[in-house]
Amino acid sequence: MLAAGAGRAAGAQLDLVEPDHGAAGWVQGVAHARNCGDADLKTAPGDADALVVIPPRTLADVFDELAEVSLDPQAVLDLTAARCAELVGDGCLIRLISDDGATLEPAAYGHGESDRRDFARESLERAAQRVGDGVSGKVAETGRATFVPVLPPDADFIAEPLRPYLERYGVHSLIAAPMNARGRVVGVMLVSRERESDAFTEGDAETVVRLADRAALMFDNARLFGALDRQLAEHQRADERIRFQAGLLEQIDTAVVAVDNDGRCTEFNPAAERLFGYRREEVVGTRLLGLLAAPGQEALLAEVRAAVPERGWEGESLLRRKDGGAFPGHARIAPIRDAGGQYLGTVAVVQDLTERKTVEQRLEKRAAEQAAVAALGERALEGGPLEGLLDHAMEVVAHVLGVEFAAVLELTDDERSFLLKAGIGFREGLVRNITVPADWSDSQAGFTMLAKEPVIVEDFEGERRFQAGNLLREHSAASGASVIVQGRGKPFGILGAYSRQRRAFSADDVDFLQALANVLADAIDRVRTEEDARRRGLHDPLTGLPNRTLVLDRIAHALARADRSEGSVAVLFLDVDNFKVVNDSLGHRAGDNLLRQLAARLSDAVRPADTVGRFGGDEFVVLCEDVTDEPMALRIAGRLARVFSEPFSLEGDDVHTASASIGVVLREGAQDNPEELLRDADAAMYRAKERGRSRVELFDTGMRARAIGRLQTEGDLRRALERDELRVVYQPIVALGDGRIRAFEALVRWEHPERGLLSPAQFVPVAEESGMIVALGRVVLEAACRQAAQWSALYGPVPIHVNLSARQVADPNLVDSVAHVLRVSGADPATLVLELTESSLLERVHSPGETLARLKELGISLILDDFGTGYSSLSYLQHFPLSGLKIDRSFVAALSGSNGSGAIVDAILRMARALDLEVVAEGLETTEHLDVLRRLGCRFGQGYLFSRPVDVSAASALLEAGRVGADT
Repeated sequence: MLAAGAGRAAGAQLDLVEPDHGAAGWVQGVAHARNCGDADLKTAPGDADALVVIPPRTLADVFDELAEVSLDPQAVLDLTAARCAELVGDGCLIRLISDDGATLEPAAYGHGESDRRDFARESLERAAQRVGDGVSGKVAETGRATFVPVLPPDADFIAEPLRPYLERYGVHSLIAAPMNARGRVVGVMLVSRERESDAFTEGDAETVVRLADRAALMFDNARLFGALDRQLAEHQRADERIRFQAGLLEQIDTAVVAVDNDGRCTEFNPAAERLFGYRREEVVGTRLLGLLAAPGQEALLAEVRAAVPERGWEGESLLRRKDGGAFPGHARIAPIRDAGGQYLGTVAVVQDLTERKTVEQRLEKRAAEQAAVAALGERALEGGPLEGLLDHAMEVVAHVLGVEFAAVLELTDDERSFLLKAGIGFREGLVRNITVPADWSDSQAGFTMLAKEPVIVEDFEGERRFQAGNLLREHSAASGASVIVQGRGKPFGILGAYSRQRRAFSADDVDFLQALANVLADAIDRVRTEEDARRRGLHDPLTGLPNRTLVLDRIAHALARADRSEGSVAVLFLDVDNFKVVNDSLGHRAGDNLLRQLAARLSDAVRPADTVGRFGGDEFVVLCEDVTDEPMALRIAGRLARVFSEPFSLEGDDVHTASASIGVVLREGAQDNPEELLRDADAAMYRAKERGRSRVELFDTGMRARAIGRLQTEGDLRRALERDELRVVYQPIVALGDGRIRAFEALVRWEHPERGLLSPAQFVPVAEESGMIVALGRVVLEAACRQAAQWSALYGPVPIHVNLSARQVADPNLVDSVAHVLRVSGADPATLVLELTESSLLERVHSPGETLARLKELGISLILDDFGTGYSSLSYLQHFPLSGLKIDRSFVAALSGSNGSGAIVDAILRMARALDLEVVAEGLETTEHLDVLRRLGCRFGQGYLFSRPVDVSAASALLEAGRVGADT
């Protein structure tokens, strides 16, 4: 037995209950040493087995385990009960004193067997034990440990809640130790041994006391830390509270500083030492707020001092280390109060925000860069001059990257140098005027183009890959970064940023430059595409001259300038005579070459300020400003006409056949409409053609009236087609030998509601120009085929000739259209004869052959009309499937004279017989014409000598008669 009053270090008192003393046998307590070793515990003489000492390392292991769960109060209690049951007794019960100090409440129970754990928990939870009752109650009340080596069977000091467990499992030895923390009892740890185990020794009691003290301190610390955590959590949103709590568990390097209610430091953990550079002993007892705050934070300090005692404070501030260095920090400061609400001090959790601020600054910079790129992109989409966009990009680079120089270097067409297309920071006058070498060794720009990737130079003086270049050396550039501005197809150039101070351009800087370069590349490509499209849209692709749209725009501006200066404007409309001869006899390539040569000659023949444009085909327009009078305008026209005096070199030959018909109009002021001015010049040009071509005609108002008349006719003709105002008449084709009717030619007349019956000469040219000739020709074709079917049913096959215009021949639907008309009308294809003009064959020299062959396959006959008036060539008669030809009326009319027309007609007839072609002579009006043609062997003729064109009823009467005579 432990002798009463044996020497111990000051600490908890141990009461020993002897078996023979009963419940009242309390003996003198003995001191318990907290850090005793084996030498501190002695056994009584002759009682070597009475004391069992747990080796310190085993108990230390338990303490280490407790340290691992020291933030969780319940975990501390559970682990303590479990380890105590394993190391000292069979069972361990921990009760905590209630908040009101009146009762003991079960908190944890440890036992090696689960059924006993559950039974004890159920028994003890059924009733609370008052402080002062039983062994545990007495210990809680007095703060003295109690050791009962052998429990008497009739022990009346055992509290009622514990009796069922003691009786059921034969508990025969007890140790009850107070759990002391910071000078007060927070609970009681009751350890028991059961019937199978030996009784406790005094050494066991000492171990239990030490474990109870350590567990109590850790439990109380955990409770305080939990209280602190909850108080801090009240001052932040739920999500911040979660992050903060997670940080407390995960970040062991968080600085924690505590001060008392006088503002003096009471705690300064190792993380705080590392953060601020002070040792704990340097700051404990000092006033910290002023010590740790950076200069200039006086107002914030006052705010913190006022807020902390009541509600705490949280926020960011600039803090100071021991070495004086300032850094951004974040502090959560919470007031600590006792149970009565009395303010005791504060605890602050401090974080270093340097890294976060660095990241934030980087993100802010990236956001600013992205915003700058987006803004530049928006500006690029708005359009405007490219130079303005490039200049703005230079300002953006300089501002965002903080550099003195920025440049866009455009690669020249020969790729031997770069033009300083845009820049900032360079000497005045250099931008858009200076070039730098594009060789890779002579400049950073050239090396970037060679490397095909961004290039960074931290120090041009130490650069060995290439030379800095004169431009950068002249401006004392120390560092630079450059990226490629990659256009569509090939690079546009280089975008660079340069600094006078040495600096390391970051990957973010390069990404920003490349993003800007990509925006500029898109803008440059778009501008180039627009310029190309605009040029294609405003210029003739063959000659490069302004087209109709651009010429009209320039005429409008010229008229406005003339109005302001009281000057005059001349417009000359030029049409190349005989162009089709050149184009189709020598080929389209030769025709295109002629037009290009002519465009160059016309441009050389006028002043630089004048405009020469092409309207398509062989039509050119010349605009001249400051033309003082009509004689001056005519002199200009003369210069234009003389460009045709020199031969054109085409396909290796010199060609002299081209000439021009030129119409001239002179106007003053902006009261004229550009379209009207062109219309008047066009009208004058048509007058020149009407009067023999290769002429110059000056516009007069009569021409305008004629032009207006043509427009009126065009509108009326459209309505005539819709209202069925066109009439088809028929003129017989007669066998000259006996006067029998061989066929009819279908001709069109227009029964105008106001102007009466109009001849083809009054509206067919308008139909040709407007494109309505195709619709008009179909009306004639449908009427002729219907009539051929009717006459053939009555009189046998009656061929009808129908004229086809050049536009109809060029119509890709012609063959299908003719086949459809034949099918619907029921006409025999053999009764349809289509008359083609030489111009229709010349119009599209490479394509009519296929069209005519397909028409021939339908069973239709094809003949050449007006032979001899155009550009007659025997090759047409050989290459196209023709059945005959018509001698033009001009040759027939001349037969009565002595100008050699008879010889021409004779030659035509001989040629036709050699080619097995039938010949019809047009325009027979006198018996003299008839006699000559008969003598020359011409078999068929047509003209007023036999009959004028007549309507269907009159033509039917002629068929009834069977023949017509010269006197009909």
